[in-house]
Amino acid sequence: MTPADLNAELAAYLDEVTAPFPEDSAARIRADLTGHVLEAVAARDGLELREALAALGPAAEVRAALKGQFFTRADVAWLERDGQLRRLLAGGATAPAPLWQSALGCVAGVGLLTWLVCGWPGIPALIGSRDFTWAVPALLLLELVLLESVRRLILRQPARSAAVLHRMYGTLLAPLGFALSLPVFAPGVVTEPLLLAAALGAALLWAYLTRPREALTLAGKAWRGAR
Repeated sequence: MTPADLNAELAAYLDEVTAPFPEDSAARIRADLTGHVLEAVAARDGLELREALAALGPAAEVRAALKGQFFTRADVAWLERDGQLRRLLAGGATAPAPLWQSALGCVAGVGLLTWLVCGWPGIPALIGSRDFTWAVPALLLLELVLLESVRRLILRQPARSAAVLHRMYGTLLAPLGFALSLPVFAPGVVTEPLLLAAALGAALLWAYLTRPREALTLAGKAWRGAR
């Protein structure tokens, strides 16, 4: 087999592997696989290109494995059809703020919300009527830390994964945030089982009706940092 035939065989193999992926991902995959094959050939005297390709495995198996690491053209087409995701992709992901800024924001937020709800010792509440209890700032801090932690994890993902996770962020975390806030903003609801069930049911219904269905199917690969 001539070098031209071997190059054509490599090109055909790469075409088959990268068929489902968008252009930028296909270029990355091509470069990675070509480099791997050439390194294998260079590392072993007498190893032919065809043998190196065989060692990678059948193109269909390699393609199936790569679908967990990269978004396909069908995935990207949906991302671009969804208005919120399209805006997120156009805006690009921003780097997380320094940790000290996030911590300062959480402390300021807890201080302000606590003052509004129940005041601080010696400082009356601005709009709330309940007595001060340390449970209020503790629950508020827990909620803000949770939300900020998830947001920082999202911002560390590649752009497409970050967009999918951002799409889910508000919808799926809203019921949890609502549940954590109930003892703070509506303590009476917690002691009334029927009212508590109605409030949580309303939150879950809202999440169900507004859930990003396609984003949920892509959540696994997004959490794994797919590109």
